Amino acid sequence: MKRPTDKQQEHEWIERYLSGQMTSDERAEVEAERQTDPDFDNEVILLKRTHELMKEAFLEQRAVATLKQLQQQSRQRTQRIRLVRRSLSGVVSAGFMLILYLSVVPVVFPDSENDINVTRSLADDSSTVAVVQKRAFNQFFDGQAHLTEGQYALAVKNFEQVLRSSDIRPYFREAAQWHLAVAYLKSGEPDKAERVYAQFTQCIDCEYPIKTVDRWKIWWQIKWAQWLS
Repeated sequence: MKRPTDKQQEHEWIERYLSGQMTSDERAEVEAERQTDPDFDNEVILLKRTHELMKEAFLEQRAVATLKQLQQQSRQRTQRIRLVRRSLSGVVSAGFMLILYLSVVPVVFPDSENDINVTRSLADDSSTVAVVQKRAFNQFFDGQAHLTEGQYALAVKNFEQVLRSSDIRPYFREAAQWHLAVAYLKSGEPDKAERVYAQFTQCIDCEYPIKTVDRWKIWWQIKWAQWLS
């Protein structure tokens, strides 16, 4: 089978190649296309990595859970095989949709500037501690602005400066860690983003409100960036 001209059919063609459903002649045709078309080769590599990440992050856990559930049931062997196949098929579809969502939808930031936990500390106070805190707050809000404007290197410097301060509350330290992880990721430094994200997740009684789905997004996008780097 020659390489399809339709993009959807080409995608299905690659899927058959990666899943081992092709004859030797068909595989040879794909390999020849990869040798002559670098863009096509990159597309194959990207899909292959996606499959590997899906298996690592989702398929294994869901498959084990499905098998354990089947072991507790008293159905016949043929019924169990059908259920396993259906479950794994559903896992692949659900996993692909979840990965697409985690990869495309941007991370959401809580509105720190209007949060009472932050603004109450910006009240007039001439003490040394208050002055240091205000400087840290200004750095933080400058970092937020730089993130919005796409100036990620400047945002990194702002949030790093915030975290150097020893007189900020846990709430604000967690907020700075979260934003710094995103800034590192956006500036093409996923390894640094991973280290800061790990620090953020180590808090015991976390005060900065980040939804679980946003934690998943940043984790996935860091892993994906590491795979592509």
